[in-house]
Amino acid sequence: MKSIQFTAFLFLFSLSARGQTTPSPGILARIALVSDTHTTRGAAEDQPRYRGRLDKVIAAVNETHVDLILIAGDLTQDGKPEELADFKDQIRGFRAPVWFVPGNHDIGNKVVPGKESETTLSPFRVARFEMRCGPSFFARELAGLRIIGLNSPILGSGFAREKAMWRFLEKELAHPAAMPRLVFMHYPPFTKTPDEPGDYWNIEPEPRHRLLDLLHRGGVQTVLTGHLHRTLTNRSNGIFFITTGPVSFGLPRGKQPQGWTLVTVQPGGKVDAAFRPIKD
Repeated sequence: MKSIQFTAFLFLFSLSARGQTTPSPGILARIALVSDTHTTRGAAEDQPRYRGRLDKVIAAVNETHVDLILIAGDLTQDGKPEELADFKDQIRGFRAPVWFVPGNHDIGNKVVPGKESETTLSPFRVARFEMRCGPSFFARELAGLRIIGLNSPILGSGFAREKAMWRFLEKELAHPAAMPRLVFMHYPPFTKTPDEPGDYWNIEPEPRHRLLDLLHRGGVQTVLTGHLHRTLTNRSNGIFFITTGPVSFGLPRGKQPQGWTLVTVQPGGKVDAAFRPIKD
């Protein structure tokens, strides 16, 4: 009996050492939703403080003993190789697994016909990101959940990678599944209503409606996003849309706090979300 108890103690100690705990009753998983770290070596405005803000988020998330960290894009300020290297080095401080997807600052702004500019994304920038970070869209399982990460800036681009992502989604979301599914990406599909016009802050209407139809068909209950630099929640057609506040800077500046969001998933997939601001 003593040997069994000692073995159990070692197992629990091992979980604790990795920043994990045994699941609480009624909770399937706890996820830290993080976004808009904007890692940079720049000195404009309060950019030198972004790194310290991410350090504070890392410390707070580690103290909460989550099962998984999802970072919803704008990992860097300008997508520079050194910025991405700095970001990847800093997030090693998280104790739980970290999965991330790109944002518009990492690979370029979404394609809007007739409004292209030097900041618009390109196949080269997408390929460069994937060369350094791996696939920009994927499906993985952890803690009883199926997590689908999407490259939302390429939606509506017509790029080969967008076509590959649609094929991936058509297969992944062909029908509801027993395991709860969560989707995370940078852009929220919409900010007010599913039928709103396209703008800087959302996904363009045509790919938006195609995506929403697939999410509904696949039984997705929750979509996690960033990009807005403020918190936002919406519910539509049985889906809970959660946008976290940023790590780097809130908008309007000085009026929105920085921080992260604790997402608690119950068996069956029901989700609760609580924004956790950090002290600047």
